[in-house]
Amino acid sequence: MAEQAYRPGIRGVAAHVGMSVSTVSRALNGYSDVSSDTRRKVERAAGELGYRASFAASSLRTQNTQTVTFMVSKPWTKFVDPFFLGLLDGVELALQAQGYALQVVMAREYEKEFEMIRSAVERNRCDGLLFGRTRPVDERIEWLQDRAFPFVTVGRTDKADHDWVEVDHYKIGYQATERLIRLGHDRIAHLTTPLRYTYSNHTLQGYRDALHAHGLSRDPELEAECYLSRRTGADAMTELIARGVGPTAVFCGNDMIAVSAMESMRRFGIRPGTDVAVIGCDDIPVAAYVTPGLTTFRQDLDSLGMRLGRMMVARLRGDPGPHQELIEAELIPRGTDVPPAAGVAK
Repeated sequence: MAEQAYRPGIRGVAAHVGMSVSTVSRALNGYSDVSSDTRRKVERAAGELGYRASFAASSLRTQNTQTVTFMVSKPWTKFVDPFFLGLLDGVELALQAQGYALQVVMAREYEKEFEMIRSAVERNRCDGLLFGRTRPVDERIEWLQDRAFPFVTVGRTDKADHDWVEVDHYKIGYQATERLIRLGHDRIAHLTTPLRYTYSNHTLQGYRDALHAHGLSRDPELEAECYLSRRTGADAMTELIARGVGPTAVFCGNDMIAVSAMESMRRFGIRPGTDVAVIGCDDIPVAAYVTPGLTTFRQDLDSLGMRLGRMMVARLRGDPGPHQELIEAELIPRGTDVPPAAGVAK
């Protein structure tokens, strides 16, 4: 990141010449729809401002690799993750249809992922990047935009000027909570996925807005942040039970949290789907086979992946965008969304 202290990004060049970032990017990359006068003006300004790093990247990118990199970090580094596998299949189909190969690169943590993204761009290892687990303020996006490098994300950020595909997690949070309220629940816990991710905040806001819309007060004690390896759904559920908080229903940010929470209930003699209602999210394969079957939300991962791939191709072919698609999930009712059981968990 040190180089940013003394080299301007493409936005700096755009501001200097009074043009859009898109026009400056196309001028530096040799697109034919940019006039020779504009190109000369942009190149002169970039040279004066010391935009040499981007000149090198621009030169390299004229030697297309016909490869797109999908950058993954925890928890997507587990190739058995059904979400990852379904998404990857759709992406690969869309890219192959247009002559692009897909390569998957793994990073064990977010910080390493940024280093690998930087290496992929500067060493011309791919023509475009795909990645997810976006954060409200995401330095990966800032860095790539500053270099006009093609990318598409699985998930939004607080910015509105980049390409993304995302499932409508706000609607999931609202719909799940409203469903439980209509069943008669007034003490609904929400076990969230990590709140460093944008989608987790959207889900949480949907949950809170549904409570407010139906005249229920938010209780911070009923909200708990969960992870895969520490403070799991079981840990969070155990804490709620031990504190005597007594939710009659639990909405979980993903199915792994939900299944884990259900196991914790059983250890305390509480029957999920009878004594306490549970709704998950993702519809992983095991959701249909736990007892009782988990009510959850299904995401069409093949379709999401194909949209992601097509969006990447559009960007690589010079479509300035931004391209943004919000996809609805489908509620899959099974056996765990039930009315409150009298006298239990209160």
